Amino acid sequence: MRKFYRPWVFIIPGLILGLLTLGIPIYEAIKNSFYNIRLYRLGSEFFIGLENYIRLLNDPIFLIALRVSLIFAIGCTVLVLLFSILVSSVLTSDKIEDSKLTRPLMALFIVPFVTTQVVTGIMGRTFIWQTEFGLVNYLLNLIGIEGQAWLTTPYLALPTAIITNTWRLTPLALLVFYAALTTIPKTLIESAKLDGANEFKILTKIKLPIIRYHVIFISLIIFTSAFREFDVIFSLTGRGPARATNVLSIMVYEQGVNVGNMGYANAIAFTMFLIVTVLTIIYMLIFKIGNIGDQ
Repeated sequence: MRKFYRPWVFIIPGLILGLLTLGIPIYEAIKNSFYNIRLYRLGSEFFIGLENYIRLLNDPIFLIALRVSLIFAIGCTVLVLLFSILVSSVLTSDKIEDSKLTRPLMALFIVPFVTTQVVTGIMGRTFIWQTEFGLVNYLLNLIGIEGQAWLTTPYLALPTAIITNTWRLTPLALLVFYAALTTIPKTLIESAKLDGANEFKILTKIKLPIIRYHVIFISLIIFTSAFREFDVIFSLTGRGPARATNVLSIMVYEQGVNVGNMGYANAIAFTMFLIVTVLTIIYMLIFKIGNIGDQ
């Protein structure tokens, strides 16, 4: 009996802290979503029931923002997984490990991890994607390709934001995959090479199946992070051009701060919470994440 209660001594303080810092704000957001609350007329709020949610479902801007948020989150997730798996596989290869380049390269790839979202967005807008003097257009001009207005062209702005956010999120996935790949026995890789397997087959037939649960977990973390991203997009494009990068989090900010309709902003925010929760549950059921420890 004592063994059963002992872990809860350490768990309960964290649960209480989580309830205070997350549970109460979520409750307030849910409650406020049923009211008409004006930011600059506090005290004049009144109950309107489901009116905010009915308006939300009939709001074309919300539907556009939802589509953009899903494209942004899926795009970031796919690019982060592809790039981090490829780089971590290269870093754990015999040639790189024998040359002692692993630590310097890891340090280089981890730099985005210590860069804040706002700095990432400002760097992208000012130095990387800038039309006249940006690094990308400069490199394109060197090989004879005309530069593009990456941040002011509607069909280019969203892919540009996805690439920028991918650069920021990749180090987290890279660290996890690198640590997972280093636990694979060298004898297993050597045996596969003796059987004639090339690097691609080793990656797809041996490495990925072994680290599949790491991939599932990281993809969920990356998706939820990208789906609610605000800072990078707002500092990079400011939701433009023509709402091409207007994600749900920016819509919450616009309605809550610029328009001052806090009730409607809370309804959008809680809808985002519901969408992420439902998608997470579906994802966990599909991949049976809860049973990972039993396999």
